[in-house]
Amino acid sequence: LLLTYITLGWLLEAFADPVAAWVIIVIGIFLLSLLLSSPWSHIRNDLGLLFKSDTRAFFAAVIGAFLTVLIISWFHIFAHGLVAVSAAILFRLDAQTAGWSETQIFWIMTAVSIAGLALGAFAQNWVYWQL
Repeated sequence: LLLTYITLGWLLEAFADPVAAWVIIVIGIFLLSLLLSSPWSHIRNDLGLLFKSDTRAFFAAVIGAFLTVLIISWFHIFAHGLVAVSAAILFRLDAQTAGWSETQIFWIMTAVSIAGLALGAFAQNWVYWQL
């Protein structure tokens, strides 16, 4: 998890103006940590509400199609996100096996992810200024 976000921080810092990207990534880290640290039954119940009516199901299908086009168009960005999600899921499984609570998983996952992002940005700046 840490190495994944170090790499992501390095790439974000390499952009010319990464402020908007940083904000989006940090919000995404919080949402991913929240999603993976909540009990699975709550997630299943919330997703079940999405398909209760035909209108909701239609809008979910339209949004899903739009996201599929975005994923195909920006696959190089999606690949980094997919690696980050995979690392977070593996962390969640290890933490759950270790017997940690949902609150502990959320805060540790968030802290490690943001620390990795910051370390990657620092490393990129340090290398850039050394060369």
